[in-house]
Amino acid sequence: MFFCLSIANRVFQIEQATGRSTYVQRSRPDIHDRLSVRKPRSEEMSTDQDWTAVWPAARSFASSVVPLPVRMGTRPNPEKRAPFKKQGNLELVKIPNFLHLTPAAIEKHCNAIKKFCTQYPQELIENKDLVESEFPMKINYNTYVHQGTNIRDNRARVITLQDKLIRLAGDRYDEKTDTLTVITDRCITRKQNLDYAFYLLTAIYHEANKVESWEELKQRQDSLKVEFEGSETQKKLVSFLKHAVKNEKLETPLKVGGDVSESQITTDSHVQEFGKLWNKYINEEETPESTREYAKSIKTLLGIKSPTIGSPNNVNVSSS
Repeated sequence: MFFCLSIANRVFQIEQATGRSTYVQRSRPDIHDRLSVRKPRSEEMSTDQDWTAVWPAARSFASSVVPLPVRMGTRPNPEKRAPFKKQGNLELVKIPNFLHLTPAAIEKHCNAIKKFCTQYPQELIENKDLVESEFPMKINYNTYVHQGTNIRDNRARVITLQDKLIRLAGDRYDEKTDTLTVITDRCITRKQNLDYAFYLLTAIYHEANKVESWEELKQRQDSLKVEFEGSETQKKLVSFLKHAVKNEKLETPLKVGGDVSESQITTDSHVQEFGKLWNKYINEEETPESTREYAKSIKTLLGIKSPTIGSPNNVNVSSS
């Protein structure tokens, strides 16, 4: 049977080649399906189209829709062969994309919610210090994008909350910047860590306002900082200034023409200013500037004049 079909097919080919027979072209059964297949949409897009209508929301990468000649992947010799094209490239499908966050899309979203928003205060724009006083709280977080089957990143769940507080909270408080930093990363999601950070801040605030019975027994030696008020330095300074006021050679600013009391000395503005400099000099790191400022305040308070250039007490040394 197979031999007969082969002979008949061969005879038909010979007759068709010699022109004694004609071949009737017939349509394939899937002709309509083949005609309905169009070119990729990306090849028919115009440059002035509305991209927000093409890609309105977040979705996986589609090579037939995105009119960009992007490539992704690695090859042994990248200088000779470029990375793989976008057609059928699974690496482009794995990672998230931001094609729905174009400037035009963001502008549309802003215009849609603009009627629900109020104008930002002009005073806060002009005065940066006012922003720090009115909005002291700052929340920082990062979003990470990486290649992989899991779109979550453990670093993206960390929440950093800062708020200016007077009370110390261990090593979380930075005295130089006067900020309390609370970093939470125990929970799985960012929202949970944010709520936990607010809970910790609330707990710290209310616990700081509580006054325990043992706190009333606190003495001066228990303070974290040395205060000028009530210190031995203040007592010795008051005693010394009483004698300095009576000394005619010292031009101290506390001279009022007569004897001064201890309360008048402690409430004097010059003594109060010296107390602030003393606290700064004792409790903070010593620097050449702070030392010079502290020495200058002592001389001013005691009425000691600094030697001037050309005075008999100065010795000028010159080299020939």
